[in-house]
Amino acid sequence: MFTSFVSDNSIVAAVQFAPVFLDVQKNLATALQLCFEAAAKGARVIALPELCTSGYNLRSLAEAASCAQEKHGYQTEAFTAITQKFGCHVVFGYVELCEGNLYNSAAVVGPCGLEANTQKHNLWGPDHLWAKASEVTSPVVLTPAGRVGVLICRDAMNNYRESYKFHKNEQRFYRRGSVDTLCLLTNWGESYGFPDSSWVELAEELNANVIVSNRTGQERDLKWKGGSAIISRDLSVQTFGSSFTEAAVVGGVVLL
Repeated sequence: MFTSFVSDNSIVAAVQFAPVFLDVQKNLATALQLCFEAAAKGARVIALPELCTSGYNLRSLAEAASCAQEKHGYQTEAFTAITQKFGCHVVFGYVELCEGNLYNSAAVVGPCGLEANTQKHNLWGPDHLWAKASEVTSPVVLTPAGRVGVLICRDAMNNYRESYKFHKNEQRFYRRGSVDTLCLLTNWGESYGFPDSSWVELAEELNANVIVSNRTGQERDLKWKGGSAIISRDLSVQTFGSSFTEAAVVGGVVLL
């Protein structure tokens, strides 16, 4: 299902679905189908949810490792046929194996393959059972939809948690005006409002468009209800709403 809001500016899309827990192959198949739909409808940047190839509620190193890949791995390569065919960029969340550690990561795949990779800085809930908190610099990728940045869920605070040893109040992952469009890959729980105020405030702080991709479904004791949205830099919101919990492509137009 695809909704596009007509404008002369760039079309982007947020993909939402309920990953099958620990079934990477099935999740890749679903993600590719929805990304193809979005790209065929003209989306230049497509964001998928946090940990969309594995599921989120991982509770051990063994579970996470069973779904892991290095950043140039087969999960990343799976999206290149779509990005090459349509000249678009896909951002997806996955479990990354890097130098003996596991990270909650996101890869940016373009027509030339992997163009950037980032890791979650501020862990939440089950992340602490398997993932290492990252200190990598947040990427900026040049795309047909302008300069694109990526944050993962709790990193929407745009700073390190206060308990971080090098925390500084003035520090930001992205400064105002440093990106045109930000992809926020999330597993945002059903108890929060949609669109969440932190998503809108992030767009306001950065003066940037924010593509929020939030998953649906339930894993163990955690539930999610979608509500994926495109928040333009003028703070207008394009979404099906939080009551729409089916797999979907939420298309929107952003101001560059």
